[in-house]
Amino acid sequence: MAVVVLLASGPALAEETPAVARARADAVALVGKQALIEELGGMGAVDQATRVTFLKVRKTASPEDRQALDAIWAEHYEPIDRKHTERLKVLLAGRGWFTPDEVGQRAADGAFHIVNHSPDLAFQKEALAKMEPLVAQGRAPSGYPNLYDRVAEQEGRPQRYATQRARCVDGRHAMPDNVEDPAGLEQRRATLGLQAMPDYLKGLDDMYGRCDPPKN
Repeated sequence: MAVVVLLASGPALAEETPAVARARADAVALVGKQALIEELGGMGAVDQATRVTFLKVRKTASPEDRQALDAIWAEHYEPIDRKHTERLKVLLAGRGWFTPDEVGQRAADGAFHIVNHSPDLAFQKEALAKMEPLVAQGRAPSGYPNLYDRVAEQEGRPQRYATQRARCVDGRHAMPDNVEDPAGLEQRRATLGLQAMPDYLKGLDDMYGRCDPPKN
């Protein structure tokens, strides 16, 4: 005789609320970007670790030792910057700039550090152009002023935010002398969330130690 087993049916699943459906979609999207997030964050972490390690020694080194340290930088760390540049070119091809909403703040910052320290001016200009629409929307990437000034400085144009190549006065960092509209500088910096210049320059002294005057 056949035995029929009746399975008790559980309660019907309630239809997801919009908030739950959105959270589910976000989770699926994030998992799909896991490798990208890990790669950007990892390269960014290496970029910063090289500089923290190097500056820890260079900050208090003598002028003679600083020349030797710069040679070490060129031998060991510049190849990392070049490698990261080539990889970021691949990741950035055919898309806009990475935002914290998309990949998280750490990965977005990692992408910025890589392009900011890239030896490839053409690539820096490409990345800057991809950031511009975000700036127009009031969503400027945190490193946008630095990259803007870095590109301008390399092209012989005045800086807009005074983030590059501070002058050296009596061993201390001072206002760059190639800044457009100096009277409006503090307002431009404040608009993008940058420190006031006195605080910024003090931070450079704290980070880099005694500055060296330019060589003639």
